[in-house]
Amino acid sequence: MNVIPAAKSAHSHPHRFPHRGILPEGRYYTLTWGITDDFGGMTTVSLERSSAFARLDNRTVEILTLSPELKGRDRQRELRAAGRIDRRVKVRNLWQELTAWSDRKLRRMVGTLDLDPAAADDVLKRTGREWSEQRNDADGRLLQVDRYHDRGHLLVVDRQDVKKRGRRGGRLITLFDREQTIIAQWATAREFYQAWLDVVIGTKPSYLICDSAFVGNFIHGYRRENIILCQVVHNHHLNSPHVDGDGELSAEKFGFLRNLDAFDLVTTLTDVQRHDMNELELSAGKISTVSNLTHQLNGDPAASRPRGTGAMIARLVPQKRVEGAIEAIARISDAESAVTLDVYGDGEDRAMLTDLIADRDLAERVRLHGHVSGAKSAFHTSSFSVLTSRYEGQGLVVLESMSAGCIPICYAVEYGPADIIDHGVNGFLVPPGDVAALSDTIATFLTMPEAEVKAMRRNAIDRAADFAAPAIVDRWGQVLSRQRFTPIREFSELKAELLDARVTGDGIDLSVALSGMRTIEPVDVYVSWTSRVGSHYGRVRASWGERTASATIPPEAWGDGVTGYLDLFVDVAAGRGFGRARISSRDDAIGNRTQRIRLYTTKHGNLSGHVLDVEADSAVNTPELTSTS
Repeated sequence: MNVIPAAKSAHSHPHRFPHRGILPEGRYYTLTWGITDDFGGMTTVSLERSSAFARLDNRTVEILTLSPELKGRDRQRELRAAGRIDRRVKVRNLWQELTAWSDRKLRRMVGTLDLDPAAADDVLKRTGREWSEQRNDADGRLLQVDRYHDRGHLLVVDRQDVKKRGRRGGRLITLFDREQTIIAQWATAREFYQAWLDVVIGTKPSYLICDSAFVGNFIHGYRRENIILCQVVHNHHLNSPHVDGDGELSAEKFGFLRNLDAFDLVTTLTDVQRHDMNELELSAGKISTVSNLTHQLNGDPAASRPRGTGAMIARLVPQKRVEGAIEAIARISDAESAVTLDVYGDGEDRAMLTDLIADRDLAERVRLHGHVSGAKSAFHTSSFSVLTSRYEGQGLVVLESMSAGCIPICYAVEYGPADIIDHGVNGFLVPPGDVAALSDTIATFLTMPEAEVKAMRRNAIDRAADFAAPAIVDRWGQVLSRQRFTPIREFSELKAELLDARVTGDGIDLSVALSGMRTIEPVDVYVSWTSRVGSHYGRVRASWGERTASATIPPEAWGDGVTGYLDLFVDVAAGRGFGRARISSRDDAIGNRTQRIRLYTTKHGNLSGHVLDVEADSAVNTPELTSTS
C-alpha cells in the first residue's frame, strides 16, 4: 500500500504555503559529501535542482552534507548570498549539528554495537583549542581522530586501528555526552552517518536524492520504509570508456554500481546511458532518465559578438583533455582568422597546459583563468564554446553555452552532446579526439554568414529551453510519483548452494539452490561476479523455479581485459527488496573443460574463478576436471 497518495492535487495538504503538486507529497533531501568553494558541475546541478524543487513546488528542501571540512562554515548563508540557492533551501552538516546538539538530542543517535566502556581510555591528549585531535602512523595515515563540542567537551572518538594498535584495521566510533559518558558506538562510518540521517529525516515519508558517487558507494545500504532512496549517475559508468576489451566499471562508482538494486531509483542523464547500463544487467528495472536542468542564461541571438572569441569551462584534468582545444586553436593561423580561447577552471593539468601554450606561442590567444565564480557569464560575450572531454554524464556546460546563445563545438562523446546538439543547426559535433576536425569546424564557423550564425544562436537558445527547470522538475515529479512506500523485503538469511557448474568453451552453466527467503518470491534472479582486483563486475539473468536458479555465463562476459580471481554470487530482487549471497560450493559439483577460466572452491567453501591471461584453447575434448585436478 502506498503511504503517500499518488494523485498530485495542487492543494491537497493544508500548508501555510501550499505545495503546487508538481512533486509527490513528502519531505525532500539532497545528500552529498560537501560543498567546496570551487565546486564543479555535479554540485552545481544538485544546488540548482534543490532550488528548483523549492521554488517551483513551493517547498523546503534540505541539502545534507557529511564532510568535517564544513564544520565552522555557514554554507547556507554563503550560498544564498551568492545567489546559488533558493531561500527555501537549507544546508545542514553532520559535524556542524553534532557539535552543537544537546545531550538529549545526541541520545537519539542509535548505535549498532554493545557499549564497550574501554573506549573512554582511548581519548587523545588535547594539545590546543582546535575542534579535533588526531593520531597518525609513521606514514601519515590516520589512525584516530577525536572531535569536540563547540564548548570544549569531548564528542567523538574515532579509532581506525582496532584490530592492532598502530596498524589500520577495524574501526570503533564512540559518541559521548557532556559528562563523558558513552552514548552509542558504531563499527563503521556508514552506520554512524545513517544514525544521523535517522535523526534528521525521522519517520515521515521522504525522498532522499544522493548526488555524490563517494557517498553513493556506502549509502545504498540505507533502507528505510519511509524513505525513497535515489542515486544520480552524473558521469560515465565505465572506468575506461571505448578501451577495447575493458568493460571495467568506474572505480570511483564501483561501490554503488554493483548495488543499484539496493536503491529505490537510479537516474541517468541520458537515455543512451540508461540503455547501456541496462544492457550490462546492472539493474532490475530501477533506472530512469532525468536530464540535468540548466539555468536559463537568456542569451540574445542578435547581440554583437566578435566571431573569433571562444570560451571553455572545464576542470583541467585528463578527462577533459583541454590540450585538444589548445592544439585546435594553434592550427588556425592569425592569417586565417583572429581567434581566442578563454579557459575557466583549474586542476592537475594546469602546469602541462601552461607549457603547451608557451611551446605553441599562444599566450595572446589562449588564456587560463583558473577557477572563476560565475564563469558561465562568459558565454554571453563569447561566440563559440568548446568541449573536448573523453566522456561526460551529459555536459551541463553545453546547455549553458546554448542558453546564452554561444554556439557549442563538441566532441561527440558519450554521453550528452549528441543527445543535445543537432549538428549544423544549433551547434557542431566533431569525431571524438579528432583535433584536426575540431580545428576545421572552428575555422568553418568563423567564416559563416552572420545571418546563419544568428539563426543557429536562436536554435541553440530554443533547444536549451527544453532543459529549463519547469520541464525537468516536472520530469522528476513523474519519476518519483511511480515510487511506492511499500514494505522493504529483507533477504538477510539468503543462502546460495552450488548444485552443478560446468565450464566449457561455450561458457559456464550453473545451477544453484536458494534458501532463507521464507515466503518471499523473487521477481528477478541473477548470477553475478566481482573481481578481487580492480572494478570488474557483471551479472546474467537466471531462470528461476522450485528454489533453484539456473544461468549460463557466456565466454565474452569475461572480456579480454579481465584476468585474476573472481568471486561469484546470486542476486535476488523483489519490489524494494534486494539480497546478495555468496555461492557456497564443493569440489565434486565443479567441472572445468577450458583453460580460459577455471572454477574452484575456496578454503571458506565458496565458489570463485581464476581467469587466465591466455586464449581459451580448443581443449574442449580434454578430460573433465574438478576444481582440485
